[in-house]
Amino acid sequence: MAGTISNAKRNSFKVELLVVFAFLISLGFPGNYALVYGEQVETVMAYAVFIAQILAMLLSRGNSWLDVQIINLDKKYTVIYLFAAVIFIESMLVTRYKSLEFITCTRLVVTILFVIWLQNQFDLKRMMELICIAHVLFVLFNLIFAFQYPNMAFERETGAFLGLCITKNTCGIALAFGIIFIRVLIWKKIKENEKCYWWTIIFVAEFFLLLMCQATGALVCTICVLVLFSVFERVRLPIGWMFIAGSILFLFLTLTLMPAFEWVFELLGKDATLTGRIPLWNQIIAVMTEHNTFTGFGYGMFWRDEKAVDLVHAAFIGEPFLGNMTSGAHNMLLEFWLNSGLIGLGMLFTSILYSARRAKELPIEKYVFMGTVFAFIMINGFTERSLGGNYDFRTMAFFLALAMGCRHSGELDETAGVKIVDN
Repeated sequence: MAGTISNAKRNSFKVELLVVFAFLISLGFPGNYALVYGEQVETVMAYAVFIAQILAMLLSRGNSWLDVQIINLDKKYTVIYLFAAVIFIESMLVTRYKSLEFITCTRLVVTILFVIWLQNQFDLKRMMELICIAHVLFVLFNLIFAFQYPNMAFERETGAFLGLCITKNTCGIALAFGIIFIRVLIWKKIKENEKCYWWTIIFVAEFFLLLMCQATGALVCTICVLVLFSVFERVRLPIGWMFIAGSILFLFLTLTLMPAFEWVFELLGKDATLTGRIPLWNQIIAVMTEHNTFTGFGYGMFWRDEKAVDLVHAAFIGEPFLGNMTSGAHNMLLEFWLNSGLIGLGMLFTSILYSARRAKELPIEKYVFMGTVFAFIMINGFTERSLGGNYDFRTMAFFLALAMGCRHSGELDETAGVKIVDN
């Protein structure tokens, strides 16, 4: 009996270690270490996440291989499974890169299964602790890299902190993610009368690092999300509709109002195009209304497709900056439209609304977690592609929130007498 308990504890430790590892890589590790030790390091780590996610699910499934079950088709998560199926099938039908698309979509599906498993496997506090531990390790690796290679860890012109990341914005948003999650964890621990001195110190230290990044967008995102977090503590809002309406409204107002007031920004010495984003967005809309409007070009494939990219670049011949702006749409909705079309966007909105349909009735900690994650993805998505990856930290956090909403909304349905049959 004692041996069984000991084995269970060791198994639990291994599972937690794999979870921490998966989130560490999703944050961007090894990052610039790949420039030092070779790109193969980054490739190995990318596939290691895939293996770690599967192993974590396998090791938690009982004491023998007969207990192994990665896919648990609980009907509470039907909308998420449907989302994954639609994206997978649609992408495989439209892409010109079948093998690469298959790998991309398979990894996305495994990530979705992993986060569904994760929020079933751990209570919210422990899950948050594991994510925050992964983030602390990520920060430590950033600091170690800065001591080892200061010329690579700081931007030459401005002195902005880059750490393991290519750009200050990438580093900034990764730090913002940790700051926000640690704040939620501190709030949870205070509610349970637990000490959180060390987490508070880490929170302050990471905020200082964020300031060193000089990443205005990440800083604004962090402050806005922390403000909304304090609102979610006190007020129950329709967070699903808020996510969708906020994302659409920002894009609409930006494209209509900012050009009209361009002269005001010029008087203030500011850029009214959001560093070239507005002309880029207008061109993307023009391209997508004429090409693959409903299906997109395949999940994660648009910017890999030279012919598709040329459609966007055609409007910026002679403009070096915009003509080489190939890292993404710099907006969550437009990026998703490029890759998955209006069908994919429809499935995304459906998943959000379904998972948050009973958000006002969820336990307060689950509601605050969902609302904070949605706010982070939405605000970051105003000017960056906060969704569209297959295992990055924002994608994992987003589907984690969706899964949590589906699970607890389903449990509330059961309590209310709505019959749900689980496989």
